[in-house]
Amino acid sequence: MNKVSQQRSNAGGDIVGRDKVTTYNEAPKGKIEKLLTKLQEQYDSDQETQNVIDELARYHSRRASDGVFGLESKLDAAGKSDCFDDAIEKKEMFAKLLQKWTMYSSAQSIFSHILAKAEIEFTQVIYPQIPTKTEFEINALVIERIVGPIVEECGDDLIAINHNVVQGMVYWLAEQCFIRWHHPKQAAE
Repeated sequence: MNKVSQQRSNAGGDIVGRDKVTTYNEAPKGKIEKLLTKLQEQYDSDQETQNVIDELARYHSRRASDGVFGLESKLDAAGKSDCFDDAIEKKEMFAKLLQKWTMYSSAQSIFSHILAKAEIEFTQVIYPQIPTKTEFEINALVIERIVGPIVEECGDDLIAINHNVVQGMVYWLAEQCFIRWHHPKQAAE
């Protein structure tokens, strides 16, 4: 049997006789990444819930301070009636996904997070620019400020959020009267 002595050895780093195991700490996870991990655990163990969290329930109640209700009416008021067929299809894609995951508390948290994000981005950043921008520019802002970031944050294999689904979420929010493309002056015309 051969014996090797490493006494007084100097290699400028670790000296290992055979296998060296190195453990690296993962980068800290963000809120959505943590929720997606928890959702996978809930899904795998079939942990459903009967309650809808308040933050998500808020989006299920329609409200229209301007008197324009529903997606078709909102699109008509904004002069966007030509995109109704595409809008209703994408809205339904989102509604089906929302319904599919409603029974998981982690998914509810994810959806309430992204709905709030889309609502705030649209109402605070995009909506004020509508009178001064073209439809193309507004669409680009929706993709840049809402669609792209949400797909990047949530587009994993489990929940399957893609660009069409997020665009559908914007239309769903419009139908629920949380966002609008028209200004009150446009609706009155």
